[in-house]
Amino acid sequence: MSDLSRAVHTVPPPGAPKPPVALGDHAALIDQLRQVVGAEHLKASDGDRLFYAEDTFRSLETPLAAVAPANVDELSRVAAVCNRNGVALVPRGGGLSYTDGYLHTRSASITIDMRRMDKIVEINEDDMYVTVECGCTWAALNDALKARNLRTPYWGPLSGLKAVVGGALSQNSVFFGSGLYGSAVEQCIGLTVVLADGTVESLGAHAIQNGKPFMKHYGPDMMGLFLADAGAMGLKAVATLRLMRRTEHRKHIAYGFKTAAAMAKALSALSREGISAEAMGFDAGQQSARAVEAKRSFKEDLATLFKVIETGGLIDGIKVALAGRGYLKNVPYGMHVAIEDKTAEGVAALFKKARDLCKAAGGEPMPASITRIVHADPFVPPDSILGPAGERWVPVHCIVPHSHAATILEKVQALYARYDALKTQHNIRTGFLLITVGNYGFLIEPVFFWPDARLNMYDKMIRPEHLNRLPTHAASEAARAVVLQMREELAALFVQEGAVSLQLGKFYLYDKALKPETWALLQKMKSVLDPARIVNPGALKL
Repeated sequence: MSDLSRAVHTVPPPGAPKPPVALGDHAALIDQLRQVVGAEHLKASDGDRLFYAEDTFRSLETPLAAVAPANVDELSRVAAVCNRNGVALVPRGGGLSYTDGYLHTRSASITIDMRRMDKIVEINEDDMYVTVECGCTWAALNDALKARNLRTPYWGPLSGLKAVVGGALSQNSVFFGSGLYGSAVEQCIGLTVVLADGTVESLGAHAIQNGKPFMKHYGPDMMGLFLADAGAMGLKAVATLRLMRRTEHRKHIAYGFKTAAAMAKALSALSREGISAEAMGFDAGQQSARAVEAKRSFKEDLATLFKVIETGGLIDGIKVALAGRGYLKNVPYGMHVAIEDKTAEGVAALFKKARDLCKAAGGEPMPASITRIVHADPFVPPDSILGPAGERWVPVHCIVPHSHAATILEKVQALYARYDALKTQHNIRTGFLLITVGNYGFLIEPVFFWPDARLNMYDKMIRPEHLNRLPTHAASEAARAVVLQMREELAALFVQEGAVSLQLGKFYLYDKALKPETWALLQKMKSVLDPARIVNPGALKL
C-alpha cells in the first residue's frame, strides 16, 4: 500500500451496521420530525434503521431514523428541526452509492429519503428546459420526456430505474448520452437547495426574480458549489435541466482488441471525433461477469429480445438472437459503441468513420449486441450489485485526459498483478470498464468480485426472483479487507496521477487531490453554509 493510502485510511473495513442506539434521548426530535412529514413517512424501527445504514459496499454508523419529505417546505422544516437539535442530515436518493455517499459518520443523524419529492414540475418545450424535483428517477423523467420526443442531453445512468436526479447532481454520473454531452451536472442550469438551517436558496437559473429558468450564467455561478458536492453543501430540492429533441437514428458497432492499450486508442479516437453517444470497453474479467456468466432465465432473454425488436427493428433483433453471448468468451478486450445522429445519412457517415478508426487501432469486428440490448431496455433493476455467482461487487474509478489513459491502465493492471497471490487466496476476481466522457475525458473503472456474505439491503434492492437463484456465501472479512486495501491504493494512485473522480462520497481523497489553497477555500465555504457541520458530515472529507 502506498504511503498516501496509509496516511488517509481512517474508515474501518466494511462490516455489519453498528447496533441502533436507543431513541430515548431523541424522542422529542423524532416526534417533531413525525409532525412535519407524517407518521407513515418516518421510519425508526431497528430494521429500517439498519437498512438506511448500508450502501452497496459497507456501513458505518446507524441513523436514528429516516424521514421522507413531500416537498420543499417539508424538507426545509426537517432541516430546521435537525439544526436546532444538532443532529446531522444525510440525503439519500436511490440508495446505490458504493463510496459512502449517504453513510452516516455520527449516530446522532437522520437519513433524508428524497424519493417522495418526485414531481416533474414543468416541461417547457418552447424554451427547452425541464424542472423536476430531485427525488424523481431518471427512468420516470425519460418516460415523461419521451412522450414529447424530448430528452435531456445526458439522460441517466444504467441504474436510472432507482437512481434519482438529485443523486446524480450530488455525486455526478455518466452513461446515456455522456459520450457526446458529458456528465450529469453539465446539464443542470438551475437549482433550489435547502441549507443546514432550513433556508431555501435559489441558484443559477432559479435565482432570476422575474423570468423563466432558461439560462444558467447570469453573474457568478454560485450554483456550482452545490453540484458534484456529495451532498456536503446543502440538500438538493428542485433542478432545471436542458432539453433537446430525441435523436431518431442510431447504429451500433463492436470491436475486439488484443490489448487494453489498443482498445483505449480506439475509444479515444472515437471520443475526440464526437462519434459515440455511449462507448464502453471491457476486459475479459468484467466482460465475462457482466455478459457471459450473467444468470438470466429464458423468459428474461426472450423479453429482452422483444424489446430490441420493438426499439431497433426486426433486423436488430435477429442480430442479437444470432450472436447470443458466447462470442465474448474469447475476446480479451471488447469495445461496444452506440452512434446516434439526427439523420440516416449522418449516422451512416459516423458509422463508417468509426469502423475505419477501430480498424486502424487493430480491432476485429464482432456482433454489436451489447449496446443494442442496453438501448432496448436502458433502465434495468439493480440486480448487478451482486456478481453473476452471487459474489459481492464493488468498483472504484477515475477520469483522465485521453493522453494519460494508457498509462493509468497499465498502472491499474500492474496493481492487480501485485495482488495476484492474495486474489487467488481469497478468490477475488478483478476487471475494468472504460467509458468516454464528451470529447475530453476517459473513465477507467476497476471492479472487484469476491465471495462474501450478503448485506441486508440486497433483500430490498434486488428482485426476489433474481436473488433467489444466486448462491450464498459465508462472510469473508479477510477478502473484504483485501478489496478495501486495493481500492484505497487505487484511490491514492489516482491522486498521484492527477486524475479526477465522480461519486466522491466519503471515500475518494478529495482533500489530498486539491491544491492547499483551494481546499482551504472550500472549508471556509462549508463553514459559512453549514457552521455546525451537520449536512452529510464526512462527505468530500469535510
